[in-house]
Amino acid sequence: MADELADRLDAYAETVLATGAASSMAVAVTDGERTLASRSYGVPGGTMFQFGSIGKSFTAIVALQLAERGLLDLHAPVTDVLPWFAVGGTTAPITLHHLLTHSSGLIQGAEIATGSNYDVVALADTEVGFAPGEHFWYSNVGYRVIGWMLERVSGHGYPRLVRERILEPLGMAESEPWIVQEMRPRLAQATVPAFDDRPWRPEHGLVPATWIDSAEADGCICSSGGDLAIYLRALMTRDERLLSAKGWAAMLAPHVEDDQDGDRGHYGYGIAIGQKDFGHGGGMIGTGSLMVATYDGVGAVAMACGYMGGTAMARAGLALAGGGEPEPFALELSEPLEDDGSCPDQWRPFLGHYRSHNAWLTNFRVAAREGRLWWGCDHLSDERAPMTRLAGGGFRVGERDWSPERLRFDTIIDGVAQRALLSGAPYTRTFT
Repeated sequence: MADELADRLDAYAETVLATGAASSMAVAVTDGERTLASRSYGVPGGTMFQFGSIGKSFTAIVALQLAERGLLDLHAPVTDVLPWFAVGGTTAPITLHHLLTHSSGLIQGAEIATGSNYDVVALADTEVGFAPGEHFWYSNVGYRVIGWMLERVSGHGYPRLVRERILEPLGMAESEPWIVQEMRPRLAQATVPAFDDRPWRPEHGLVPATWIDSAEADGCICSSGGDLAIYLRALMTRDERLLSAKGWAAMLAPHVEDDQDGDRGHYGYGIAIGQKDFGHGGGMIGTGSLMVATYDGVGAVAMACGYMGGTAMARAGLALAGGGEPEPFALELSEPLEDDGSCPDQWRPFLGHYRSHNAWLTNFRVAAREGRLWWGCDHLSDERAPMTRLAGGGFRVGERDWSPERLRFDTIIDGVAQRALLSGAPYTRTFT
């Protein structure tokens, strides 16, 4: 059985790698008792991958542990722990519960300072998109706030908390709770599309990704496929080495409806709750991952360096372990964001291409389509979002009326804006 599962995983992985969308991958499948298969491609077994936002579930576990010890109150204002915390537009206090469930109204995150929690301080120059608890809006910087809270009440750094409270109790020897220079020989080389200013095509190829250090609570943990399967098994079995039964019930409860998602799923504490399964995805600069488990007791994890492949690989592992057939792998390719010439005259200064040294979002374009401005970025993924003019100046970015993302322009010379501020992060006009 195990050999057959491994062979079928290998066959599926070949179809992914043959497209050029990934340079290396790891996948592991588990049930509630043991790892059924663990495979690596393009790297030796045991090699660690950055798995990004899957780490939010680790953060939630530590937060619940400290809450059970009475060091944190899930429903008390953040300012009880961080008195200096501030964000504009709030009409009610933001709590730890709101942060854990992405219902705080905060921006997704400007990544003003990679490898730093300064983004939490910079929230004072932004505003919420809605009152806490009203909607779901995924916020990385919200989890950085949680990390700062954990460190404040415990007196220990976030990596130490994760190592001592999760990695060591579970015996995750092929995992690290941060991303630091010394780890580079042990990590799979993250890769990104060769061009960051246009939709990826297979003929473009992949190149080594920008390196950044990271120790923030929104996603800085690394594991091998086998180790991440150990962790997923702890979630599946509600392992009491990590949380009490009450703690697990709180973490895995469907607290908030994901009204950003057309499938209308829910979000617990650091975990996505679906009708048939639960888990979390993760993206880093050059690595995409997925951890998912069914309520029938089968789970899979996968990480892929490159443009895409991790999600499909994990879903394939889940299907194969359950006796089914995986969806054939298919590249998801977008078309360029092109201007159709329909921009109203008063918005024409804002059209163009903007860049920064932001490792996460290196550049974006503003173009007109059918008389409306659109924002688009092709770095790491192909994102497109409409822009809505706001009475106070600037634009809201996103389809939802409650999007907190703001785009403002200034320094207009000869009828052309020279700078743009995206959720507080500066970008300057470039010549392309």
